[in-house]
Amino acid sequence: MTAADRTALVLLSGLCAAVAAALVLFEPSAILTIAALPAVIAFALLARGALYESKTAVLLLAFIAVFLLDAVFRVREYEDKGVDFQVILKLGVWAMIAAVALVHIRSWLANLLTPTNLTAVMFLVWLFLTAAVSPMPAYSLVAAFSIAAYVLFAAYLFSNYDAAEIFAVIVAALVGFCIVSIIVYFAVPSFGHYVYWVNGERYVSPRLSGIAGSANNMGRVAAFALVVTGLYAREFHRMNRLIVPVTAIVAGVTLVMTNSRTSMMMVAAILFASYLLTWRRLYIAVFVLSAGLVALAILLPAGDQVLMLLSRGGSMDEVTSMTGRTEIWYAVAKLAETKPLMGFGYASSVFVLPEHEREVGFLTSHAHNLALQLLLTTGWVGLVLFALSTLSIGFRAVVAGDRRVLAFLSFVLLNGITESSGFTTLANICSFAFAIAITLQPAESVHEVRPAYQRRFS
Repeated sequence: MTAADRTALVLLSGLCAAVAAALVLFEPSAILTIAALPAVIAFALLARGALYESKTAVLLLAFIAVFLLDAVFRVREYEDKGVDFQVILKLGVWAMIAAVALVHIRSWLANLLTPTNLTAVMFLVWLFLTAAVSPMPAYSLVAAFSIAAYVLFAAYLFSNYDAAEIFAVIVAALVGFCIVSIIVYFAVPSFGHYVYWVNGERYVSPRLSGIAGSANNMGRVAAFALVVTGLYAREFHRMNRLIVPVTAIVAGVTLVMTNSRTSMMMVAAILFASYLLTWRRLYIAVFVLSAGLVALAILLPAGDQVLMLLSRGGSMDEVTSMTGRTEIWYAVAKLAETKPLMGFGYASSVFVLPEHEREVGFLTSHAHNLALQLLLTTGWVGLVLFALSTLSIGFRAVVAGDRRVLAFLSFVLLNGITESSGFTTLANICSFAFAIAITLQPAESVHEVRPAYQRRFS
């Protein structure tokens, strides 16, 4: 830098400082705008770097995109879908990841448009088409776009970068999310604890919701971090010996604090199947199953104690109704019959179900089941396309012997038993798992001869 350049920089800095001081003195409300300026500049520089394929910029963008998937920084009503700072932030990130992917479309399009992905692509297109019949088309379009953006970005990432490196960034983002949530849990209990309403009364639960909005969402995030770490433990260990133990401790503690039983069972089932269900280790699976049956036989006579494990409130009705889900399922099934072809429009459950609170029995924003959610919002066409997508992707994974894809697909489907998984409204961690299952390239094409669990146990 020459002397003239330094002088110009000093003068420009002084001018900016003078303008900022004047704004603060004469228009105090402009302070937030001034504070946001560095962030806007950083965002623009990040976008430029990612568009020009700077590896650091792309991976940093991936970190931000994953961190923001389930992030909630404010509380508002179901029906409030107005644009605020959180919506603007997420829209900006979605637009950026979609733009980065589309600019480099030639590097990944062939990998996405394979015969086994045809129904998945049709399913994504159908989400956009159903927005036309949604009570709020603009919101439905944005929700569909959020999912498509992550699919495009995942296709770009896994076609151009090492899978293990990408997953390391994903895990780092999720661990950061968990740490922030635990801090919020203790620092701001009214926000970090799971809050629910019963008969018009507000209750604060000891369950951790953090910055995920709900305990189940938080449990999903922690569970996904544990699943990815389990699948890539050996690769992560080679990168840094602290990655696996730190992730296991942070995500494990987070998952326990959420008391999300579905997420806990998902982690156990997916990792158990990934590591032990091979012909050479089948005897271990049989042993574990037998031990579980013996333990069940011992615990059943305990009655009330076992019931407390299955029911948070200790009520048998809570178990038989799956915490009120059977009532929701019955009402949603009846409601879906009124619009069987296209449904009420993708992401419309947040508007439709509150209007039928009397039929459901209580206020809810989604069907608490993936199949019923798709049936309600995208009709039989959407549900059939999704079913065909999972079958074709699963078949491809079985033929290729790729248990990673099966694990991510299982994450979506297992969560979909009691939740609406990745297709409620805006993209979440399950949506990203679905995107990974579609776009993850065979191990050989990303310099991984075989995943760690296959090399060790097969």
